Amino acid sequence: MSVISACHRVSYLLCVIVSFGVNAVAQDQLGNNRLAERRLTEHESEALRTHLQEDIEFLASDDLRGRSVTDDSINQARDYIQTRMENIGLQMDLAGGDGLQPVDIEVGSQVRSDDANALVLTNFDDTGKTVSERELKLGDGMSPLSVGNERSIVTARLVFAGYGVTSDEHEYDDYANIDAKGAIVMMLRKEPGPDDPNSPFDGVRNTQNAFFAIKIENAIRHGATGVLIINDPASVQKAIADEVERRELEERRLAELVTLQNELPPEAVRNLAATKDKIERTKSLIESIGQNITKAERGVLNLADAGVQTDRSKAIPVASIARDIVDELFQNAGEGSLNDVERQINETYQPHSFSIPSVRAKLSVDLKPAVISSDNVIGHIPGKGPLASQTIVLGGHYDHVGMGGYGSLAPGTIAVHNGADDNASGTAAMLSCADLLAKKLETSDNHRGVVFIAFTGEERGLLGSQYYVEHPQLPIERTTAMINFDMVGRLRDNELTVYGIGTATGLESLVDEANQAFRFDLYKVASGYGPSDHQSFYRAGVPVLFFFTGLHNDYHRPSDDFDKIDFGNLGRITDMVSNVAYRLAVMPRRPVYSETDSRVQIRRQMTAYLGVRVSLKSESVEVVEVTPEGPAAKAGLAVGDQLRSVGRKEIRTTEDLLSWVRNHSAGDTFAIELVREGTSKTLTGKLEKRPE
Repeated sequence: MSVISACHRVSYLLCVIVSFGVNAVAQDQLGNNRLAERRLTEHESEALRTHLQEDIEFLASDDLRGRSVTDDSINQARDYIQTRMENIGLQMDLAGGDGLQPVDIEVGSQVRSDDANALVLTNFDDTGKTVSERELKLGDGMSPLSVGNERSIVTARLVFAGYGVTSDEHEYDDYANIDAKGAIVMMLRKEPGPDDPNSPFDGVRNTQNAFFAIKIENAIRHGATGVLIINDPASVQKAIADEVERRELEERRLAELVTLQNELPPEAVRNLAATKDKIERTKSLIESIGQNITKAERGVLNLADAGVQTDRSKAIPVASIARDIVDELFQNAGEGSLNDVERQINETYQPHSFSIPSVRAKLSVDLKPAVISSDNVIGHIPGKGPLASQTIVLGGHYDHVGMGGYGSLAPGTIAVHNGADDNASGTAAMLSCADLLAKKLETSDNHRGVVFIAFTGEERGLLGSQYYVEHPQLPIERTTAMINFDMVGRLRDNELTVYGIGTATGLESLVDEANQAFRFDLYKVASGYGPSDHQSFYRAGVPVLFFFTGLHNDYHRPSDDFDKIDFGNLGRITDMVSNVAYRLAVMPRRPVYSETDSRVQIRRQMTAYLGVRVSLKSESVEVVEVTPEGPAAKAGLAVGDQLRSVGRKEIRTTEDLLSWVRNHSAGDTFAIELVREGTSKTLTGKLEKRPE
């Protein structure tokens, strides 16, 4: 434990018995309500801490599978939050009478009609007479891809255009010797030599020539009326492995549920019913995954695997075709097997494109925007007295990124992204504040109403909060302030970041005063913008405060787990913010909205380590201590060195250096320009992982 940590733990213990110092202005604003704030009993405080832990443990459990809006398990989170709000004593009579506000969320495309998505391959003889016809149906040899046109039917001749690449840089053109105008073009996924580290395209890394949208746009430039994507062997094997891993995970989950069902006593009727329901849903999911494995084995891509439409790619229909079907087409055309054709291109880096003259294809695609419904959960404490017509909002989003894929920063990983910090911590903090404020406002006879919202759809673009702002349950023009919690469970170095202190006059002093007893090292940002739910309110003219403990290396990864939450400091944050909220609820004059800069950088925790202590002396940043065996020491830095720059960043203040290190990771190289005894030097080294 560092000295700083120890000191702040002591200050936290002191804050239990020391009341806030309030200046004359604040006293005038708060009036008699300041004296009415009820102190919590020791039992109540302990209960709040227990609830914080229980809330995060539930919301971040594997059972909830990462709380994606596309997974039914998010409804378990919704129901849990609704029940918690009811038990706290919040009124749940808004949004249709049960506190649930449905939000429609677009999640890409979905099939409009199974029968209308198909690929018909017709074989002709030399006289033009039909010899045979084969229909590939949805999920059986073909799948439409949402990157292309959503609804169209095209009939055309069939050509194969290799990897579909035209690159002047690499002197390579798959279209050089074929006529794609008016044709349906088949093309391989990726680019020539995808597994060759010496590939002229860029080794094993993809250049833009491998991007689906670029391939499709290139086909359109060459006159194609449709595109059929052929999956590559490596991607096929990965898709199979991913689905097998998913099935194994769900089979383990099923076994645990069956064990739980067998251990529950007969009188646990509700738990038995809930467990039975989970078992049935898990069995259904396992069956669905089995079908996905069969499809993956044939190399058929899923609807969203090629990404979303671009302005150009949406001009023509695009589908995935099974590798075994393509293999038959190639061999019937006298071109050898699909594997042979791939091998030839990959080994020679020469195009091998051709038409398939005896086949005509009819591609039908029928998709529609996929829309799901997910709920904001809303509870409130009604206002009292002259201030009752106004409200403040406390919120935090409860959705996350599920099992990976959309929004995940662990590409290709299929695992529960538990989202303990993002944002089970913020949801739990919001609920804890609801409990605190319900008790603190009991004896007040004049306060604003307080609305508590667990937002859905934040990870899809602040959709839940934006929907509330557009469909407020209490007038948005009478909403005097909004407080947002997002990622507040991993405090480090006692640094608590607060965005929005410039969005209204008096907010900064209010936060500073509330912090006097808690002594957080506040990093204050004036702007009310940023990638979280407060921005929706600020754009609607509502002053905001956003509390945040910083990005970390577990952000949007499966490693954002319950056991990494700092519950002691989360309790401190909850206590402090509840006092900020209390003051906003009772102060006679509402905060006056102010414009702020829309350019904002989200602060991340410092994970890298340089190993120096610096101080600003005579208008230069000087090294005052070098950690033995640290990165700076290894690079040759010494006490007394005057720093001028690190990388491209000029060092004028100590914060400049800290900011540079904060935005870099262990393993990143550094070049520090400095002056030592009047001589300029440049020293280089490599950042290391910060000691815990």
